[in-house]
Amino acid sequence: GWQEAPESSIGRDVPPGHWNYLARRAKKELPDMPLAFGGRLPDPVMANECIENGDFDFWEVCRPLLADPELVHKAKERRLHEAKVCIGSLNCLSRLFRDLPYTCTVNPALGHEYEPEYNITPAVTVKRVMVVGAGPSGMEAAIAASQRGHKVTVFEKSDVIGGALRGYAANDLAHPEDLEQIVSYYEVMAVKHNIEVKFNIAPTPKMMRSMLHEYDAVILATGAMVDMASLPISDDANLLDAFDVAKGKVEIEKGKSIAVVGGGKIGLTLAESLKDKGHEVIIIDEHKRLGHDVAPTWKWRHTSWVKELSIETVTGVKVKDISAAGVTVLDADGERLVEANVIIAASPIRANQELFQDFQWMVDELHGTGDAMVPGDLTLAILNGYRLGCRI
Repeated sequence: GWQEAPESSIGRDVPPGHWNYLARRAKKELPDMPLAFGGRLPDPVMANECIENGDFDFWEVCRPLLADPELVHKAKERRLHEAKVCIGSLNCLSRLFRDLPYTCTVNPALGHEYEPEYNITPAVTVKRVMVVGAGPSGMEAAIAASQRGHKVTVFEKSDVIGGALRGYAANDLAHPEDLEQIVSYYEVMAVKHNIEVKFNIAPTPKMMRSMLHEYDAVILATGAMVDMASLPISDDANLLDAFDVAKGKVEIEKGKSIAVVGGGKIGLTLAESLKDKGHEVIIIDEHKRLGHDVAPTWKWRHTSWVKELSIETVTGVKVKDISAAGVTVLDADGERLVEANVIIAASPIRANQELFQDFQWMVDELHGTGDAMVPGDLTLAILNGYRLGCRI
């Protein structure tokens, strides 16, 4: 079974098609026996090629249909660019292991098909909807709202769709293409559903005042941010924002020793990526265990990477000071300095709600979604965005 396997078998750290050789070997040994196979094989094109090559006879498809129940039809109709692809996040198994109904990271309606709030129905009143932020939650809300008949415009401060997800994909040691496929899907859906996306625009109260009455509803999907103000920072500290580093806005010179403050998912992802690129990295976290905000079925993978990459960790400590010399921490043995040339702040993470106070007086209907409400994971961001789009 999965638990007894000496290596990962069905998660994102295993590339699609990795286990096809097992089916090939089995078919060679038992050529007259009909063989079905589908382990970590989410791609119908690859599955069809395997069948044509005689590797197996039937595509055994489970998780890909959880991600997109219309996958086979879309493949037949040459519409795979419109399909939601199983990314192997193991969210479904995280739920199953706790005797909870299946849910899916990329398919928010899974397990809720008969619940009205998860159904896309024609809007009684067509509205002009403004979405601030083109990350997963904002795009899910925009797509669902547009499918209901609303006129949707998305404002994005960068020049691309994807939000923080692009940063995670750029530093992912598993299979970045899985995360990139989600971004590609949103790009396709924006065109398909006539969603106008305005890039390089960060809405402000002043801008909103100039557009009074242009929109009936506003959705703030502005994501999360590192709460720099809460950190004890000395004036000479070389402190970088984890999200800026992840998105490539800041480059770190080779040979620099790096301390990552925060061992949650963004801190772990960055630390692993930087170590893999040759930097010396140490993770500092107030929790006794790393990955406090990582899904149960994926936490072990981060723990393994930290061990495999020989990343030093300092856990269960309080950060007292961040300076040019490094990070001063306090534990049961007292204060000590963790030396580093560069410090990356990856914690604490807080919701970016800076626009809520002003916007509530400038629009009839104001909503928030995703990390802009409560910082969470990709599953929650997609789920909350979709549900909001279904009811606005």
